[in-house]
Amino acid sequence: MFNATRVRFRALRWKAHVWLARHPRLRDALHATGSLKGGQEAVARGIAIGLFIGLTPTVGIQTALMITACMLLAGNFPAAFAVSFVSNPLTMAPLYWAFHELGETVFTALPLLLTGPEGWHPQGLEDEIAFTILGSLLVATPASIGGYLLTHRISAILATRRLRRRQAQRRNQDENSPR
Repeated sequence: MFNATRVRFRALRWKAHVWLARHPRLRDALHATGSLKGGQEAVARGIAIGLFIGLTPTVGIQTALMITACMLLAGNFPAAFAVSFVSNPLTMAPLYWAFHELGETVFTALPLLLTGPEGWHPQGLEDEIAFTILGSLLVATPASIGGYLLTHRISAILATRRLRRRQAQRRNQDENSPR
């Protein structure tokens, strides 16, 4: 399973690189701000940014928001772009429905906006949008924090493995080299 996830992630990163190749000015700006760095911290920030924006109802402007956030926070844009596909045309409707239901439940369970003895009651499209935004923020915030922490931890484990492998290779080369 881990190998399949790694292959899928690499494919999505490749799509991000292809997209960047078609936009050289943007690629240069991302490079200048450190948004194309591949270190542990930058990738973890990119994952957090991609999850947060991918799990909010921002279809149509997700890429622009990710570019801006990656430039401001020095997150890895290809990683953000890859994980933002958590909301795609197949998952968007169920996600938005779940966000709406969660937001409506929280809004109606908590008396957030009291306007007198009758309280606050949903009245129109604005309220439906507010429910969806609240629900998405309640999901996106912990998901992005969890994605950041998990990615940081996995990156540290992989870096340690690579270091140990290199050290073992050097020891083998030193032992097998003629003296």
